[in-house]
Amino acid sequence: MQGATVKADRHSPTGYTVTFVYRNPDATQVRLAGDLTVLDVNTGTTRYQPEEWQPGRYHSGGTEFLRDMTRDPKGNWSVSVPLHAGGLSYWYRVWDPTQGWENKRIWDPASTNPRPPGESSFRVRNNDVLDAVHVPYAKKQNDPVLRERADYELPIADRTKRGSVTYVPYTTILGDSGHYLGVYLPANYDANRAQPYKVAYLAHGIFGDETDFMVPANVPNILDNMTAKGEIEPTVVVTMGNHFTGTSLGFASYNQTNAANNLVQTILPLIERSYNVSTERSGRAYAGFSYGGMTGGVVIKNYPTTFAFYGHFSGNPSLTTQDYDTIANAVGDEDLSVFLGNGVFEGNLNAQNAIAANFRARGYAAATTQVPGAHDGMTAGQLFTIFARDHLWSGVDSVAVTPATVHLTKGWDWARQFTAQVTTNEGVSPAVTWSVQGATSTGTTISADGLLSVAATETASSLTVMATSVLDPTKSRSAQVTLTPAGTARAVVKAKAAPASVVRGGTFELTVDVRAQSPHRKAPKVTGEVAVTFGGTTQVVALRDGAAVVKLPTDGLSAGVYPVHVAYSGDQVHAPTAGVHQQLRIR
Repeated sequence: MQGATVKADRHSPTGYTVTFVYRNPDATQVRLAGDLTVLDVNTGTTRYQPEEWQPGRYHSGGTEFLRDMTRDPKGNWSVSVPLHAGGLSYWYRVWDPTQGWENKRIWDPASTNPRPPGESSFRVRNNDVLDAVHVPYAKKQNDPVLRERADYELPIADRTKRGSVTYVPYTTILGDSGHYLGVYLPANYDANRAQPYKVAYLAHGIFGDETDFMVPANVPNILDNMTAKGEIEPTVVVTMGNHFTGTSLGFASYNQTNAANNLVQTILPLIERSYNVSTERSGRAYAGFSYGGMTGGVVIKNYPTTFAFYGHFSGNPSLTTQDYDTIANAVGDEDLSVFLGNGVFEGNLNAQNAIAANFRARGYAAATTQVPGAHDGMTAGQLFTIFARDHLWSGVDSVAVTPATVHLTKGWDWARQFTAQVTTNEGVSPAVTWSVQGATSTGTTISADGLLSVAATETASSLTVMATSVLDPTKSRSAQVTLTPAGTARAVVKAKAAPASVVRGGTFELTVDVRAQSPHRKAPKVTGEVAVTFGGTTQVVALRDGAAVVKLPTDGLSAGVYPVHVAYSGDQVHAPTAGVHQQLRIR
């Protein structure tokens, strides 16, 4: 089978072996090549062959992996190597006299990755193309980083949840035609959706092009998986080739000022006319790898109000103190988020941390991080995952909590259920985390589903219950719980179920009566509520004239005897008394 075939292999150090097959009967020599040697995080620059993989070693660029492939009688060239989890960069080097190829670097012709048509791609012209093979995670790899890479970088299994990638021809700001924009549209993209899609514009490194983020960096797979998980709202991605200054293949063909102007003045208007994407800065992100990350500094300096999110992957913006002040004056009180990172084999984060500190000093969000990798597209993909998941738009608009206020009397173990209403964009997870603040007793807790338990020993006069969005911790809402002491008067609680025995699936009807101990007719009416616990479920019911009727369904319970427990909350006049127990039988 032509292309890259991944198979589980218990003899492989990673648990998987990949067999590469390239068909070319006219070739005289073929080599598998790629960013497939491994670096060890403990030894730094020491490189190992794929067969020498062990935990703590990662496939990394910087030194080209080369392995001779073997030809069979039909002209199929093949080789097998063990590889660890994730999307990994490879290519072939081919000697074919019929095409004039000598050590020609080519994409895998069996690859399903879309490409710009013809030979216009800068990487093709520069003999510098990259493809990607996707390897699952095996437990024997024993590495949470690799497990996460597999979760995001492998194609999502459900094909209906995969987005699409196309390459759209356009003319640059200099009037050069024959160039292409890569456009990723999320699954079920709707050109008529009422809310425009958020959009990320991604720029490649010095010798890259519009294919870099689409193929070796695995951005389409990453967003497919992230969207399916509900971690980000469906997002459009646009990639561009920035080599359109002159005709050379050298550094001068990528001019950062031209690239920034082309992006804002030509690409943005074209994309916003052609696709249902945001025209607001809050719905736009810019990110770049290496030279593309450096170009981001030109973009934010020259167009400070165009993008609200910036990602600089292995390439830092060059900004002066005056630049930071000018950007801050232009952005003002609007949101601005800056993310910087690199691979651990590229050096420390001192420069990135200093840049982040300059933005934070002016009141803007900024973060830095490192991933296990070198200066290559695989590192760009890992950094994009963190950037998109943790720093881009979450799609969470607001959080509300019900009930907003609760009044309880001290001195009893109380349970109160809270619910969160999270307003999100389509496909975005509404999950929240619950917390309770102000408690003095370790027995006062709140469960993962919002059930507050207040301990009888709780001495605080108030508690704050907080629901916080999992995807966007900046979105939260609180509810207030007031705890007041009960008075000195006592109350008697009586409860009786009728019947006391029902057939499984039936319902008990429990009548609760709470009376002041004093039989005097002027004794104040008992107020508050009762908590009735039966079969593992607690219902909180308000008293009306000191009484309540509570339905106790038996659905899901097996035959047997179950206690019913009734607790009175008390009020500012009456103190709680002991709970009442009754045994109810299910036949």
